[in-house]
Amino acid sequence: MFSMKFVFLILFATSSVFTEIDYTKLLHQFTESLGRNGCWRQGEIEIVTSPDEIKSIEKQCCQRFIRMGYSKDCAEKYSRVGIVSEDHYWIWVRDAVTFPGGIPGTYDRIIRKSGLTGPHGVVVLPLLSNNKVIVNINFRHATRSWEMELPRGACKAKETAQQAAMRELKEETGCLAKEFILLGNLAPESGVISGIIPVYFARVQDKQERHQDESEAIAMNIELSVDEIREAFLKGYIIIDIKDIKTKVYCRDGFLSYALLQALWQKLI
Repeated sequence: MFSMKFVFLILFATSSVFTEIDYTKLLHQFTESLGRNGCWRQGEIEIVTSPDEIKSIEKQCCQRFIRMGYSKDCAEKYSRVGIVSEDHYWIWVRDAVTFPGGIPGTYDRIIRKSGLTGPHGVVVLPLLSNNKVIVNINFRHATRSWEMELPRGACKAKETAQQAAMRELKEETGCLAKEFILLGNLAPESGVISGIIPVYFARVQDKQERHQDESEAIAMNIELSVDEIREAFLKGYIIIDIKDIKTKVYCRDGFLSYALLQALWQKLI
């Protein structure tokens, strides 16, 4: 499941402790997975790593917040650079940055811990032998609504992206696939979440009983043609029976639209 277990914004812990030493270690130990620092002179948002410059930016940001009407305590808290908070899934980081034009400031990002040492997660577009796509009818905590989504989830330790795709597909739908094709990589929320997600196409050869994670609320899997999915996107939702109640299920999954377009453009469907 790509619940944020892929839950989009959990405000991790109640703690507001900033750990500068851990933050510095994070930036230096995981440079490849966290990405380059950038260059503001090239129109990018550059991450500042000099301790003296970081302190200077914290003071400038603090003064901005005070001028905006925040208390001194809140201004200092909201300006402090480092690891804001973390839990066993996520790290909330506030970086000191230089914006294009040489303007100093801070910018927050959220990092999935599993993505520091491997793939952040996976998504699968499963195609059945009848040329229909199997999708999850999933209740999402963040939106508090039923959503029509592709199978997806986090990668386990030492698991390749394809192995994770195979496992998530089986757990959430019971489907076994004979072929996995990488459709591409998607940034699920490039404004705040760090990480790129590989999206796979899978040809299903068999179907068994599914065994979803205990924290998931997948009511069922349904089979839809490409035309039916197109209509669902155009309308924005479908109505189906869930426990004998006619229920609105939203169709707005970015992974589904990306995967479907890639599969069509690559002539896999």
